[in-house]
Amino acid sequence: MKHFIILCAVILGVLSSAAQEDKTGLQGTVTDQQNRPIPFVNVVLEGTSMGTTSNIDGVYQLQDVKPGSYDLTFSAIGYESVTKEVNLLRGKIQSIDISLNQDQQDLGEIIITSNRSRETLDEVPSSVSILTSGEIERLNKTSNSVAALLTEIPGISLSTNRTSNTGQTLRGRNMLVLIDGIPQSTPLRTGGRDINTIDPNTIERIEVIKGATAIYGNGADGGIINYITKKPGTGRKLQSTTELSAQGSLVNVEHTIGSKLSQTFSGSTEKLGYVFSGNFQQTGIFRDAKGEVVSPTYGLGETNQYSLFGKLNYDLAQDHSVEIMYNYFSSNQDTEYVNQNGVYGERPAIGVIGEVLGVDQGNRHNHNAQLTYDAIDLVGNTDLKLNLYMQDFKTVYGFSDYFYNAEEGYEGGQSTVESAKKGLRLNFKSPYMIGDDISGDLLYGLDVLNDKTSQKLIDGRVWAPEMDMTNLAPYAQLKTLYRDFVLKAGLRFENINIDVPDYSTIYIFPYGGETPNGGVSVDGGEITYDATTYNIGLRYNGLKLFNPFVSFSQSFSIADLGRTLRTATENTVSLISSEAVIANNYEVGFNSNFGATRLSGAYFISTSDLGATYREVNGIFQIARQPEKVYGFELALDTRISPDLSFGSSVSWTEGKLDSEDNGDYDTYMNGDRIPPLKTVTYLAYDINKNWEARLSHVYSGKRDHFDPDANGNYIYGKGPVESFNLVNLTSTYRLTENTSLGLGIENLLNEDYYNLISQWSARDSNYIKANGARFNLSLKVEL
Repeated sequence: MKHFIILCAVILGVLSSAAQEDKTGLQGTVTDQQNRPIPFVNVVLEGTSMGTTSNIDGVYQLQDVKPGSYDLTFSAIGYESVTKEVNLLRGKIQSIDISLNQDQQDLGEIIITSNRSRETLDEVPSSVSILTSGEIERLNKTSNSVAALLTEIPGISLSTNRTSNTGQTLRGRNMLVLIDGIPQSTPLRTGGRDINTIDPNTIERIEVIKGATAIYGNGADGGIINYITKKPGTGRKLQSTTELSAQGSLVNVEHTIGSKLSQTFSGSTEKLGYVFSGNFQQTGIFRDAKGEVVSPTYGLGETNQYSLFGKLNYDLAQDHSVEIMYNYFSSNQDTEYVNQNGVYGERPAIGVIGEVLGVDQGNRHNHNAQLTYDAIDLVGNTDLKLNLYMQDFKTVYGFSDYFYNAEEGYEGGQSTVESAKKGLRLNFKSPYMIGDDISGDLLYGLDVLNDKTSQKLIDGRVWAPEMDMTNLAPYAQLKTLYRDFVLKAGLRFENINIDVPDYSTIYIFPYGGETPNGGVSVDGGEITYDATTYNIGLRYNGLKLFNPFVSFSQSFSIADLGRTLRTATENTVSLISSEAVIANNYEVGFNSNFGATRLSGAYFISTSDLGATYREVNGIFQIARQPEKVYGFELALDTRISPDLSFGSSVSWTEGKLDSEDNGDYDTYMNGDRIPPLKTVTYLAYDINKNWEARLSHVYSGKRDHFDPDANGNYIYGKGPVESFNLVNLTSTYRLTENTSLGLGIENLLNEDYYNLISQWSARDSNYIKANGARFNLSLKVEL
């Protein structure tokens, strides 16, 4: 062993000396037309895995480059890309300075991957929104969770500021949440916890595909939210990013201070790329605008949040690569406060010191792992992508005396939702060309998914039995480019089989009452669903000032089978009504680019013959299966007023109605847990000398009041009136040195005293909880 160590040291010394003698690389400065340095410019050696970004002074360096001829590309948002041919000689560091012309990036340059294939926005005949890494970093300065990052996306309801995302819909329907394409939603037993399943520091970007889609299978009636995790660093063997932050209330700081530590390592060699990160966050109590402690009921205050993430990719050979990803997330509440009920419409529910019954509530764990194999030109010109993935998720809800049963010694109970998924995606992409004018590609493959979901109580009682679903779905998607037209059409064949065991509905005396509920013995069985869903869309890109599109798409979903099974009144599964929902989405929209101004808009109508709206009957939730129609519009504007000043605004409005008599007359408004009020978002961003940037945003949530109280003056769940409110947020970043920056975020800058949407429409004393008052987040970030 001693001789072996000496030999290794000698070899490393020789290699190190040789490397120093033969050091080959590039360096230079990137500036604009006014000779000002441009930071964060992507510098890439085409055809290799090597690349870097310019620092705050516009300086870039590429080291340990093999001698030879390369195409060197410089690109940055807001500037025209430049490619320069370079010839690198062994042992020399070549200097190349570049000047970039300012330009508003065309929308078509943005790449999206959630359509199962890399394509630009100008190839997509539907509405898509993307949050870039920079936007996520800015929004995260004022957010308490990843759900709040979605606030500014048109069509998505405002965050609940809780662990639950009930009511945070996309275009009035439930969406399918993904992490790198892995389903996070639990459609077999919707738990309302799928949005808050990842740490924002793990995310590279967020892609939102709007409108019904079957592209990933069950549950995407409103669309898809795909969290794309960070990718390995390029150009350097080791990059490190450390961020430390502190948060608290600006109204009354006592007991509100929390902190977060995030560490990321990434890098690459010639064939291997990696990224690893860990995050720990601990929050204090939250206070409303008057300094009262916000109720801890499913709150985000006093939580301990852990996250671990890793990704490795390796080039097996030219055009063949394999990637492994793993992500762990856990967030649990540890509080000494209990809920003190408010009076709906009069005073809020608040947190008071008391005995917390049961165990901590929160997302116990969320494990995601994926193996991806990519092969370009595997057979002829056909590309292959193979994904093998798994997810293991468990969430715990708060203690409730709803589960009271003195006969068996239960004062109450806590429910959980557990879901385990395993899946395979086999994806082929074959290009084609007809003559000189027609080209495109055919995307086709097979999805296989096994999902086992149940809802049990901590004490072992079963509320909803384990549903074992197997989904087999072949699909095909054709894209055709003809001159300035893009035509997309596809279909997917859903084949679903769900096994339900024999079980008994839970026997309880709800809320300590004298009338028993449940105790029905149900014979299990097999439930099958078969459906074919279609999509077709056309886009025209001939005019830069106006690129219109029209589309039709369908989704397929099972309307919360677990909620139906847990309150079953029939003694056999075969008698339970559980038909699937087919949603039809019709959309017409456009994108425009006027110099430094971007404008986009869309009008949509979504219909389904069967609904998935909940109604409360004697304290029991039932699914109303009447036909539904959801409709609305979205408009978004972004413009650069000057080189240092940007402005943007968006408006989104959604409405929904039920055909209560099933006669074609949509006469009943849908509840607030599905349909949000009007939302507008406006921002003003200032960026001076690339050292300091600030962003002020305003969110307006409108009024929605369609329902009357009952004879006693009380509102039913989901039908409470919603009042308007205004929310102003401020974020700012100042770069202290080349590698160090200081960030400040202020949530609810004007200390607006308001109730979150869920508090208003739910119409419950226990749930009438105010939103946060003014809060700060101060962060220090070091990049090496």
